[in-house]
Order: sequence, then C-alpha cells, then structure tokens
Amino acid sequence: MELTTTLMMSTVIISVCALLHLYGAYQDRKWLFYVFKPVTTLAITALCWSLAPELNDYVWLILLGLLLSTLGDIFLMLPKDRFIPGLLSFLVAHLAYMLAFSMDLELSYSWALILPLTIIAMLYLTILWPSLAAMKAPVFVYMSIIVIMAWISGERYFSLDSTASLYAFIGALVFLCSDATLAFDRFKKQFHSAYGVIIVSYYLAQYFIALSVI
Repeated sequence: MELTTTLMMSTVIISVCALLHLYGAYQDRKWLFYVFKPVTTLAITALCWSLAPELNDYVWLILLGLLLSTLGDIFLMLPKDRFIPGLLSFLVAHLAYMLAFSMDLELSYSWALILPLTIIAMLYLTILWPSLAAMKAPVFVYMSIIVIMAWISGERYFSLDSTASLYAFIGALVFLCSDATLAFDRFKKQFHSAYGVIIVSYYLAQYFIALSVI
C-alpha cells in the first residue's frame, strides 16, 4: 500500500510539474519554463530513489543517469543554446543507463532486436544527414549510443522477463522516439507541436526508466 501511495502521489507531482513546464513553454511564461523543466526530472529522480528497495549498483547508475539528464535539461534550456554540452550530458547519461541495463546480463545478440533498430536508425540518419552540417559526427555518435542503449534494454527484458526490465525497455524505446523528434525538429523541419511531443515523451521515458528499479 505504501509503495502504491508513493507511486500515485509522485506521478501526480511529476505530471503537474511537466504540465507547468509545457504551459510556460507555449504561453511564454519564462519562469515556469525555466523552473519546472529541471524540477520535473528531479521529481522523477526522487521517485526513483523512493521506489528502490535497496541502493545497489543498478539503482546508483539509474540515479546518475537521471541527474546527468537534469544537467542536460539545464544546458538545453539556457537562453544561449548550449547544445553540445547538453548533448554530452545526455550521452553520458545514456552510458550510465547502458551500464545499468547490462548488469548481470549475458548478451544474446538477438538479431530480431538488433536488425530493426539498426535499419530504423540508418534510415533516419539518412534523412537527417544533409541538414546536419558540422553536427554530423556528434549526432552520429549520440544516435549510436542511444540505439545501443535501447538494444541492451531489450536484451535485458528478453533475458529476465520481469516487470522492472519491461519498464526499462519501454523507457529506452520512448527515449529513442523523443530524441528522434528533437533531431527532426532541430535539423530538418520545425513544427509547432514538436516541443510538446518531445517533452512529454522525454518525461515518460525517464519515468519508465526510474520505475525499473522496483
């Protein structure tokens, strides 16, 4: 009962913070935008901490990933865009997630998972490539890392077949979709609803990854 209450209350708080951030973004309420972007990610971090039955290596790595993501949030929302520092923060966050997902796991290299992820990533990169200019190398490296992270999370789920590993897999896949939308909006073609899609999927991804510690 206590776990359920914690989860419900935290989910409400996270949802309200995310909505306030989105309201600030679309209504030009700068203080709401700046305050509630990192606050939402920190609220997800607090949920992760409170749900963990013990603070083992897996939990510490997930917490590290969430805190690095918060740093990335701050870099990306600053008035003078710090895209490269933000990208690096999220890159290291994904590496932390990757290490967590690979713990106690013997990789089976399932082509049923690797092949579709690789094909989708290559097709998407082909679409973006002409628009990337000097960002070709950073985007290629970042995309490679997040695809590998998604693959390892899938391997973990297929190996362990647990609810926690399913949450991690869902979170990784949603993260992939969020970053793909961000890249399309930034480098290919901007659209009005892009930020809403990006931020909602981003928080959902982090939320599910945080749940994977249960």
